[in-house]
Amino acid sequence: MDLKEQKEILASSQDRTETGQTNSNREKPRFARNHQDYWKAKLKRRNYRSRDGGLVEIPEWQVRMFHQGKETWFNLGTANRAAAAIKARDIYMSMISVGWDATFAKYKPDPTVSDEVCTVGEFLADVAKRSHIKPVTLRRYSVKLRKIVADIAGVNAGRKVKGRLSKYDYVNGGNKAWRATVDGQSLAILTPEAITAWRNSYVATRSSEPTTRISAERSAASTIRCSRALFTGDVTNMLHVKLPPNPFSGVKLKDPGPQRYHSDINPEWLLKAAATELTAKEPKIGGQEYLALNLCLWAGLRRKEADLLTWKQVDLQNGHVHVRRTPYFEPKTEESQRIIDIPSEAVEVIRAFKEGSHSEFVLDGSDARPAATYDYYRADSTWRTLTAWLKSKGVRERKAIHMLRKESGSLMASRFGIEAAREHLGHRDIRTTSAHYVSKKGRREVSLTAGGTGNQMRVI
Repeated sequence: MDLKEQKEILASSQDRTETGQTNSNREKPRFARNHQDYWKAKLKRRNYRSRDGGLVEIPEWQVRMFHQGKETWFNLGTANRAAAAIKARDIYMSMISVGWDATFAKYKPDPTVSDEVCTVGEFLADVAKRSHIKPVTLRRYSVKLRKIVADIAGVNAGRKVKGRLSKYDYVNGGNKAWRATVDGQSLAILTPEAITAWRNSYVATRSSEPTTRISAERSAASTIRCSRALFTGDVTNMLHVKLPPNPFSGVKLKDPGPQRYHSDINPEWLLKAAATELTAKEPKIGGQEYLALNLCLWAGLRRKEADLLTWKQVDLQNGHVHVRRTPYFEPKTEESQRIIDIPSEAVEVIRAFKEGSHSEFVLDGSDARPAATYDYYRADSTWRTLTAWLKSKGVRERKAIHMLRKESGSLMASRFGIEAAREHLGHRDIRTTSAHYVSKKGRREVSLTAGGTGNQMRVI
């Protein structure tokens, strides 16, 4: 066969390929193991069993490797098949070039034996020692972080109900033992992939009923948001312990948005019922719940603000309540320091209680504990009784006392506008007031008047 015939055969073959006239029995291309396309067929999405017994699929691709008689799974840290295949190829090339130990150290470090990264307990202790975070806030963030770590580490895996509930046993040492286990975990156990998988599992194992699912999404978002605050630069830059890369970097926070307040009570009726049911014959000898209700409803005070309010902060002559920093109280923000106007009805109620008071605080209760790292309330008995009474009157919100503050803000907004409500409540951002606290009051409707001048907006 001469050169001319060979060129004609080659050209004919190319023409058939371009027009689709190829051999149907032609074998598919086979790739070597050092090619990423080889690993695309090897990728798997594995499952794990959740607490309720169901199977939950891990969103990231994983691959099982065999080499020198050993085998193990590697989490490839991505849901993108092409990117996962490239990483799988890199892991394989690392194994055949530098061996198992070096490959494990790079692609699958063991957080339980790593001495490079601090433990959860060491991290939280260093944050408490060196950061600017308030003790009560740090305690709240720590609870959230330990929740995520415990679930990822499977601290309660295989335990019966009694064992899982031991974390709440503060008397017999159950909580202490649970915390010791969680605090002993390496901080390297937290990765963006693990946190994302935790969030998905947390929501998936709750009910699919819309309100329950949204509640779970809000709870998961809050837990991640609080834990993430411990890893901001202004905190970690001050620490001396060895830290991993920020585990919350790249974690997308799926938050369904704030739970807007919907008023389901008549405040006038509630006050009348309280005046009858919560007061003694003489206000100065009882009725602390009635006084607390007036402080939160008329002045829009937070429970902590009312609990630690002193008589020096109340100006009955001018009808003012001054929320400010005291030896016992630290405002939530600088904007929380404010002067609140209260109506004459509230002034008279407060004055009646002041006449018989021998305390520097407006509400009767125990001594203040400004150094407490938990939500301590002097008038705890008063708040508990008032909460039970509000529930009996149809208040459905979980935080019944806080409902009084929300109702106060809604009343202020309906009469004086959203900015007045923000100042009244002491919010830093008006979006907080609008999103969480303000409920629609009154009717604002479009009226199509027959024979009139056209469409009109009517406010009732």
